Amino acid sequence: MKRISYNKYIDGKLPPGTKLVTRPSKFSNPYHLAEHGREEALRLFKIHLDDQVEKGILNLEELRGFDLACVCPMDEKCHVDIILDKMK
Repeated sequence: MKRISYNKYIDGKLPPGTKLVTRPSKFSNPYHLAEHGREEALRLFKIHLDDQVEKGILNLEELRGFDLACVCPMDEKCHVDIILDKMK
């Protein structure tokens, strides 16, 4: 499992064994970077993810064994990094 950067307009189809976790995916970050800034959006997402997993709303096991695709540049921290850390 790893994070990959994906843009449907440039990259076309998702690579095999990859799940897209951008909006409107249930695993997306509901906190917009433009509104909160990257650091705060990620801090809020971690709280949100912990809560959703604890309440049984999200099951991260659905993602196990897949690479996770997001539009974030690879040189920037991303909500996928938080998901992957939680799944360790």
